[in-house]
Amino acid sequence: MRISTGGYNADMQSTLARAQQDLRRLSRQMSSGKRLTRPSDDPVAVGAIINARSDLAKVVNRQKVLQRATRLVGPADAALDNVASAMRQVRDTMLAAGRPGLTDAARSGQAQLVRSHRERIFDEANVNTQGEYLFAGKLSRTRPFEQAAGVVSYDGDSAGMELWVAPGRPMEVTIPGDRLFNFVDAAGDRAVPEVDADLFALLDEIATAIENGDENALAGLTEDLDALYDHVVGQRGVLGARTQRIDAAAESAMNAEVAAREILSDTEDVDIAATLLELQHLQVCYEAALAATSKLAELPTLFELGW
Repeated sequence: MRISTGGYNADMQSTLARAQQDLRRLSRQMSSGKRLTRPSDDPVAVGAIINARSDLAKVVNRQKVLQRATRLVGPADAALDNVASAMRQVRDTMLAAGRPGLTDAARSGQAQLVRSHRERIFDEANVNTQGEYLFAGKLSRTRPFEQAAGVVSYDGDSAGMELWVAPGRPMEVTIPGDRLFNFVDAAGDRAVPEVDADLFALLDEIATAIENGDENALAGLTEDLDALYDHVVGQRGVLGARTQRIDAAAESAMNAEVAAREILSDTEDVDIAATLLELQHLQVCYEAALAATSKLAELPTLFELGW
């Protein structure tokens, strides 16, 4: 079978064009660091990459939520530690006030000390981080506690803020202030029903009883303070359990991110060493083909030979 000169030239041009395309493809891979530079390179792999990127985006968003939860829970735990410490010091002051022979000046000083601890607790109750109040419930942008004429009121929500710390599992990450400090909640109940006063009102009663030297009143108020102290400590334990869950979720999210990035890398990234070797090999082959083609082009055609 005779091969025409035109057919030979067409085949030669097609072969060189394919080689040029391969060289361009490898050059793009080397410059971008990606094995796939356009969907047509590997449609099946592109689908896997899209899925991996979607999973990675979900994990990154989840990590942002967990970072916010950590930002809320950590300072809240420190605030509860300070509240519990102040309540213990009030308890010690009450014990000291029960000693016989105290002067009016001594009782007045102890009452002022109780009021000082009350103000300290009030400040902790309004603590916020990056503009979010920790004990305002879902109304985290609203200052939860206000004080007028010596009376403290709660302006927050009765439900704690919920964040999706795990897929399909929202979790309350804050403690509403009415629950924590024994205010009447939206349902008309108190967290510690046996104490018919919020913590701030109770501290006011304690300070007044100390000033008046009313030992009978102090005995009952001591029981109420102990009950509220146990409640605050219990709520801090609840917060600690939530912290552990958030930490576990953060570790899980980090592992998921690593897995998603590995899938992306395996599917999308180019093997630099292997690609470089292939590129060098193709360059040599292409140059050899060009050289051979130029030599063959110098040969006379069959027409020129008179065949």
